[in-house]
Amino acid sequence: MPEVIDFHKVEGLGNDFLLVDWRRRDDWRAALEQIQRRAPALCDRRRGVGGDGLLLVTPTTTDGCDAAMIVVNHDGSIPEMCGNGLRCVAFYLHAAAAVGDTMVLETGAGPLPCAVMDAAPRHGQVRIEMGPARDLGERTPDAGDGRGFRAISTGNPHAIAFVGADEDPEALARTHGPAIERDPLFPHRTNVEFARVEADGAITLWVWERGCGITEACGTGACATAAAAVGAGLARAGEPLRVQLPGGWLTIEVPEDPQASVVMTGPARLVFRGSVALSD
Repeated sequence: MPEVIDFHKVEGLGNDFLLVDWRRRDDWRAALEQIQRRAPALCDRRRGVGGDGLLLVTPTTTDGCDAAMIVVNHDGSIPEMCGNGLRCVAFYLHAAAAVGDTMVLETGAGPLPCAVMDAAPRHGQVRIEMGPARDLGERTPDAGDGRGFRAISTGNPHAIAFVGADEDPEALARTHGPAIERDPLFPHRTNVEFARVEADGAITLWVWERGCGITEACGTGACATAAAAVGAGLARAGEPLRVQLPGGWLTIEVPEDPQASVVMTGPARLVFRGSVALSD
């Protein structure tokens, strides 16, 4: 008999996941490989549950943390971090009364403090201290048609290009994202962002996510793009910056101190509960 797992379908700005709570499962490390193999089938929107990836909530190994999050992408790969996913995990733990309004969660990018605000039974706002954004310099990938990209790490890698007012960031992300993701300049592959600064100072952003493709939103990508905008003089440090993604908007605060944490605030929602077989 194939194993059956219980899950919660969760989403943040349309970036959706199957959340599996393994905090009380002793053999979760052994089960992780099977989840990775099954991820493409589980995330298939026509023949599976459907989602951009899976969020595994596991026991923490770090002092001071309340739980740990492991992200499994649609293709079975494991990224270091997922901002929308972390908001969903934080809200799930709060809704399950496992933690209070504030918590610290262990991620592949280190321990990150989270705070749940404006909580209703199935949705709320979550504020996360995402850690510093590290500027890794300019890159000009072959697939970028000569366009320069700013490489930024927010726990995972990003390549950001700011486009002109007459350019379409969606079309650019869909056209150039797949090849730039795998360009030799990015040995661990990269998320790819095309951003346009609007007249009111907000940023319109489309992201080709490493291991997923186009998604409705990318929290780490919004943080990386905001940091790149501040670095390029296109936005001010220390002020809330509105980043508009296909699924909605996030508020990002880039500190004046580059060693301080970028702060992301945005929604998270529990959609439904279910169970699914893990047969290969």
